[in-house]
Amino acid sequence: MLVIELRRLDRAPVEVQGEIAADDAVWEAAGFELAEAVAVQATADGSASRGVWVRGSLSGCVKAQCRRCLAPLEVGVVEEFSVFFDPKASDRDEDLTLYALDSDVEELDLRASLAERFALFVPAFPVCQEVCSGLCPHCGANLNEGKCTCVAAETDPRWAPLHGLKSENLTEQGD
Repeated sequence: MLVIELRRLDRAPVEVQGEIAADDAVWEAAGFELAEAVAVQATADGSASRGVWVRGSLSGCVKAQCRRCLAPLEVGVVEEFSVFFDPKASDRDEDLTLYALDSDVEELDLRASLAERFALFVPAFPVCQEVCSGLCPHCGANLNEGKCTCVAAETDPRWAPLHGLKSENLTEQGD
């Protein structure tokens, strides 16, 4: 369960284990699609009056496309996190690990804050393999599957003066 009864923290730290479902509303504006639920294992410590530390790990899998060849892939994300829910903080604080804690709440729902932490760990530009050759810029063939058969496009005649300058510079450097 990812909801902590704050009264329980007065006695001892609380173990938190659970999942944030792939179809949970907290992912609506995430900008990526989950392949599976995000697993959470953490420990919460503190109190409603002093603040609550939540430390643990997040693991899940995101559906993506290779940024070079556009092949579909699933990217595993496993990261450690540490967040603090502070009764003195406001929602406008710029610290990405600090969240406001209302003094009148009895329960702390971790789903939104942990979904935000997970989103920060998702790679922005995943690749299927480090040596991915990508797509041919002329015909769009996947160069991982072999060489393309397209003929290099002719150079636009408007660029001819620049090619001449390049040739002159190479000749001058050789002298």
